[in-house]
Amino acid sequence: MSSTWHTARPHGAILGITAGDAGAMPPVSGWAAATGQAIFIRVAQEVREHFVRFELWDGEPPPPPHDSPPETEETFTIDIPTGRLAFHGRRGLVRNVFAVRPGRYHARVAGRQRELAARGGNFDGLESYTVQLWPESVDGASGLIAAAQRVTMTGYGIFAFYDEGLHGPEPETSFGWFSAARSAVHVRPMCELPEPGMRFELWSDAPPPDVTDAGDEPEVQTRLSFHAKHGSIGMEGIAAGAMPEVFELPPGWYHLHLLGYRRSVMPAIEKDLYARNIEPGDEEWERAEGVERYVARFWPDQEAGRHAAEERPPERDERLEGIRAWAMERGLAVNDSGPLPAAIVAMYDATH
Repeated sequence: MSSTWHTARPHGAILGITAGDAGAMPPVSGWAAATGQAIFIRVAQEVREHFVRFELWDGEPPPPPHDSPPETEETFTIDIPTGRLAFHGRRGLVRNVFAVRPGRYHARVAGRQRELAARGGNFDGLESYTVQLWPESVDGASGLIAAAQRVTMTGYGIFAFYDEGLHGPEPETSFGWFSAARSAVHVRPMCELPEPGMRFELWSDAPPPDVTDAGDEPEVQTRLSFHAKHGSIGMEGIAAGAMPEVFELPPGWYHLHLLGYRRSVMPAIEKDLYARNIEPGDEEWERAEGVERYVARFWPDQEAGRHAAEERPPERDERLEGIRAWAMERGLAVNDSGPLPAAIVAMYDATH
């Protein structure tokens, strides 16, 4: 199961979750309804932000715990042909809030704290929703294992993502759009502000060839090899801070397909926002965050893993190395590596 959460403001009383372009919202007589590629939720409190948690399951998820049952729950079936969901709310269409493998899905929508929120008052984030997705066909469950997206923090023109058990060299300085080492990647976006978006995807095998993002082809892309040792990916911007554990990536060697979208349009967007005195925190500014987007697609590289195992030096015997160090301290003739003379081992055993 993979998951992520967002905050969203509804459009009037309706919060839309759509897999297609924004269209006219249909009448919603109950608390929730669905069309072919969208779900619409009639919220209890219109003016507040609401937490929405997305979960992707291989099959039908278990019922919720008895101590936290939802107040309302409905299950729908929707098509997600692009593999990406968006919010349709007060801020217009907020794209790429959750990624799945393209296909047809069951969607169980559960609402909590609606009755309390309906009473009014300052209950930002109290009213919340969970959207659980699982493939209509079990065959569609293979492929995409997990996905997550973040708004980056960029410092000195660079943001980075890296294995949190970083055990290798840092990427070399470069004037290209990226630089990479075996366990870290530096990206140089066109604009630091509004912040670019970053999406991570883990696939069981090579992902499908479709690499469009919201209908756009990548403007830059490269293929790399990546070594994960810690089990999670972190992000940082130089002098801007760090975000630990943004994505779980099991230890191993991976193919990495890194793609960048809408780089060419960002300088004009940035210039226009500043010219009209649009500042961070304004709704229009927030809509521009993540327009420039990068996607990191990981899938296992079995061949690189085998080569690494073959090249790994044999493990050193701690007992023999202790004896070797003891012998060297006493000026006895021993090699720096390899087996030790039986006489020296016997001498060591006799004194310990």
